[in-house]
Amino acid sequence: MNSNQYVVPHGTIKEYRCAVYFESLALWKEQNPVYRANIARQLADLAATLAELEAEAARNVTAFRSPTS
Repeated sequence: MNSNQYVVPHGTIKEYRCAVYFESLALWKEQNPVYRANIARQLADLAATLAELEAEAARNVTAFRSPTS
């Protein structure tokens, strides 16, 4: 594997899904309220980006579907 390759490609919807998942786990486990606040801010930013990517993917799927009637 090339050192520039990642298990999850950078900037993909899968990357953001994983990041949101793991940041949410970190938020649940963190005891320090200052750290929790920072994790929550990061999680909100990641979730907002993920929402945009999910909406774009949904638009692409509906654009390629043919009518069934």
